[in-house]
Amino acid sequence: MKLRIYFFLVLVIFNLISLYFIIDLLSYDEIVGYWIDGRRKNASTQFIGYLLFVGTLSNLYFFFLIVIAKLDSKD
Repeated sequence: MKLRIYFFLVLVIFNLISLYFIIDLLSYDEIVGYWIDGRRKNASTQFIGYLLFVGTLSNLYFFFLIVIAKLDSKD
């Protein structure tokens, strides 16, 4: 049982750290990279940032739903 609690705590901490980096990622307009032959490659970060943001928030939402259901079932 204690292993499960530690796993859930690590999962929440990981999701909160991910949320910080995703919000930081959303502040960029684009990422510019260069190929070996000197060509330039532009990549927008908005779509992947929003996708990761929704995924992380849904992870936290379902985690807290599980916690609330566990706390409610003990009564």
